[in-house]
Amino acid sequence: MAGRYINEDTVESERPLKVCAEAGRKCVRNIHQYPVLSAEWISLVDSLKQLSRLVQLEGRMPANPKVLETQGRDRDSSGTLWDQEAHENAIRILVEEAKVNLCLRMMYDYKKWQYNAAERQATMDEATKAYESTESTLEQKCVQFEECLGTLLRKAFVHVETLQLMDIPLLIEHCAYILQSCFSMESPGDARLQETVILYYFGSLMRHAEALNNSELLARSRDVQLVELAVGHYLRFADQFPEELKHSLADGLSAMADNEDFQTEWEYFFPSPDAKSNFLLLEEKLTTPILQEKPDKRREIRPLLDFFNTIKRSL
Repeated sequence: MAGRYINEDTVESERPLKVCAEAGRKCVRNIHQYPVLSAEWISLVDSLKQLSRLVQLEGRMPANPKVLETQGRDRDSSGTLWDQEAHENAIRILVEEAKVNLCLRMMYDYKKWQYNAAERQATMDEATKAYESTESTLEQKCVQFEECLGTLLRKAFVHVETLQLMDIPLLIEHCAYILQSCFSMESPGDARLQETVILYYFGSLMRHAEALNNSELLARSRDVQLVELAVGHYLRFADQFPEELKHSLADGLSAMADNEDFQTEWEYFFPSPDAKSNFLLLEEKLTTPILQEKPDKRREIRPLLDFFNTIKRSL
């Protein structure tokens, strides 16, 4: 009898998750590429908002300890999207439905549209007439699109199994494009926009590089000067970035410094003494503040701290 009640409690506690998963899958299947500010695109924003809310809801749920009992699970790891303790149904479904590459392409195309002032204004003018709407209302839709889609991508890229299915050259191209486009900006803006979130993407790329096509990833990153771009962007706006991003960036750079392929060719990533000197500024602007707040983080970012010394010896 007691066992029956326990089972009923378990089923009852899992019911909201099943409802969320069903709603999430429906939203994910609504994701298609449409022209920016078309009627279909505006409807898509609502699906992305719902998915983003689901991600936030799942983030507040307590971890599921039962997955630790899963047969064959590596108890020393934090698990994959399919057997981790954290609830990330929305992200898992995004991967299962093979929508992550599409989401990245949508974001890349959206940002190219946004940065093209003439095209953007022409689309805005056309949409305000077509929908008898105001430009500020449509601007809000654009912000919602970027924030929600950016959050989904950021959460997805945390997982190596997502990146293993990604068009990595496109992701590198997107990162470089955003970082280059920020040269003329005075601020990265809201922390949920690509001008900030892009550093999370960069951190995830570097953190998981060795589990991907490492040599190609590093070669492409070197060709577009991705490390220089990311470091320069961070240094320029360091005071405006959230603490979570700083830790993510430090982890990514530490993994990069610990990457065996990177270690053999690291000087190619720094073609000038200025590039090396800029990277060393991270010691003051990134790692020192982190270690002052969390001294026990030193062990995690030891490869990055050692790499600072390697660069100093080369100057």
